[in-house]
Amino acid sequence: MPAPATRLLRAVPIAGLVLALALGVAAADEAAPAREAAELVMRQLAALRAHDFGAAYALASAELRRHFSRGEFEWMVKRAHPEIASSAYAFVVRTHEAGGFLYVTVKVRGRNGTNVEALYEIVREGGALKVNAVSSRRDEGVL
Repeated sequence: MPAPATRLLRAVPIAGLVLALALGVAAADEAAPAREAAELVMRQLAALRAHDFGAAYALASAELRRHFSRGEFEWMVKRAHPEIASSAYAFVVRTHEAGGFLYVTVKVRGRNGTNVEALYEIVREGGALKVNAVSSRRDEGVL
């Protein structure tokens, strides 16, 4: 029978492995909403890129839909955010949470050749995330 100290030395790596796995699962759970929010934004951008404003509108929050009909939504996106309405490509640069909202920062290159940085506000409605707002500004940085 091994000495108590030997048994303890054998148990330490196993306990460490169990702790590392538990911390990894907890970190993955915390990252899930951020990943889900980024995927939502990229799905909406893909719908807009395909000129499927109905699909893009379906990803909008109830609050946004309360302010804009489907037609008004299309008009607003085309007028206020032409690079988002018709992007050549886009990628997520940051996702964070603040004040109960998720925020996704995206670099977008419009088909018009203009680069913008867009900040999306994401809310949870029931079990789904929805786009609640977006603001954009010209971005002279590297895309």
